[in-house]
Amino acid sequence: MPYISRRTYHKTGMMQKMHGAEPYDKIGILLDLDGTIVNSMVPMEEGFTSISSKLGVKIDDTQRSRIGKDLRIIIGGRTSRFAELKFLWRIGRILKLPWWRRIILVLASYSKLKQIARSSPPVKGAIESIKKLKENQTIRLGLVTSRSRKDAIEKLRNLDILDCFEAIVTRDEAKSFKPSAEQVRLAANILNLSTEQCVLVGDMPTDIEAAKQANVISVAVDTGIFNDEVKSYNPDLIISSVAELPDWLDKISEQMVKKYTS
Repeated sequence: MPYISRRTYHKTGMMQKMHGAEPYDKIGILLDLDGTIVNSMVPMEEGFTSISSKLGVKIDDTQRSRIGKDLRIIIGGRTSRFAELKFLWRIGRILKLPWWRRIILVLASYSKLKQIARSSPPVKGAIESIKKLKENQTIRLGLVTSRSRKDAIEKLRNLDILDCFEAIVTRDEAKSFKPSAEQVRLAANILNLSTEQCVLVGDMPTDIEAAKQANVISVAVDTGIFNDEVKSYNPDLIISSVAELPDWLDKISEQMVKKYTS
């Protein structure tokens, strides 16, 4: 059965898998990287806003939301530097800049933003939480990210948590990214788990959409830059950060019981 604490076990009397097959003995926790494990989104947004301000560009709330999505793509990396520069150019269009000011924006911000992404620190308490989850015999950890495999592995290694993950699914392994369910299903398959045994934890609306598409429990964290928008997508659970995740395992178990027995 999914990780079910003794308290939940006695409360529900669940002895079997939700659909009557063999009991679950593992739960897969699939984690997003940027904005979830590492604090990259806030510094990226602040860095871009600072650069824009120096160029005399003011960003309103509507523009901020659209820009944030493109910054996430730049963090994740695309197939080429040219493709990443195209997204920065698109941001210039969102800001309604003339072409010559867009060139200045791209030249002034690209290297700075990539440097921020590479050096972004972990969310406070995230590393300790992930290592604690790894020690739990019922938990199997997976990473689902839009970064390249090289970038993702390098980041996890630098954070000393690479060995914590039994599945790493990046943009290199999938044809479609979140909000598509493909990466989530790939990670579950690598962990040799059904999607019913999995939870997706992320900070973006696309994470919540991907969880719903894949039929997994969705857990939103308040460590990104789209917190209000994420909540509007009605995740199964909302927690402050990954640091709290070990303390929420009982609640996650209850959500699984509720979701798959209703």
